[in-house]
Amino acid sequence: MALAAILGEILKSGKITVSTNNVESLEIRAADKKIDINAVNKTIIKEALSASRKSQGNKGILGSIDVARSSLDLFKGVAEELSEAGVTVTLSYKGDRVVTVGSEAKPKLSRFVTGTKAIEINSPVKLVELGL
Repeated sequence: MALAAILGEILKSGKITVSTNNVESLEIRAADKKIDINAVNKTIIKEALSASRKSQGNKGILGSIDVARSSLDLFKGVAEELSEAGVTVTLSYKGDRVVTVGSEAKPKLSRFVTGTKAIEINSPVKLVELGL
């Protein structure tokens, strides 16, 4: 059983708040195979992305393109697994939906960028603001 299917079965409902240095950073809500991750403070996302990039090492521009491509391929695979399992994950920033991944994604132009129907970019402006 794929991780996405397991995730959809385990997370029935609930809410988790994640704080870093006593500052609320993320609110995670789950209900009926839907998971909303609301970034209240974008610092945690920027730090996670920075750590991920550092772990890849400094490989120059072409290396960065390869890392971005492999990251997108991985993200695409997870999104398609979520979709097949009937699970939807949304990422919001301060309550505004940024990206929808999984079964409820309805991409328009973002399908050409991501190469899948399982990822919808709801707010390109907020996506850039988060640094994704």
